[in-house]
Amino acid sequence: MNFLPPTRTGRWLAWSAGYALVLWLLLILHRFLWLGDGVSLILSLRWAILALVISGIVNGFGWLGAQLVWSFSTAGVVAGTFLMYIYTYREMSGWEDLAGFLSFGLFTAGGFALGLIAEGIRLLVHYLRTR
Repeated sequence: MNFLPPTRTGRWLAWSAGYALVLWLLLILHRFLWLGDGVSLILSLRWAILALVISGIVNGFGWLGAQLVWSFSTAGVVAGTFLMYIYTYREMSGWEDLAGFLSFGLFTAGGFALGLIAEGIRLLVHYLRTR
């Protein structure tokens, strides 16, 4: 993937900060604008911590050179965010916010797990070819 920074360079720190900022903005946009909740500093900080943790894990693996983990995890985050936004407009008797967040968490974790599996298979194939 040519658009990702090289492995183990300082550019991953900037990449991670940008990733966390975009994710945080998407999360607070969903919570405060689309769900119509009042703006809360404490909740904004919690979303920021969640975005930093997700970004740190995903981009930490990218820094280590696991580009498949980064790709699958990012796809999971995008799919989870998309579903979270979709569930906002479904009538679920007040469960829209919980269903949306659970789908976000499920797809984020699923993308990460698939990325780990794909990266493990890639490393196993590489090991068997060089052996």
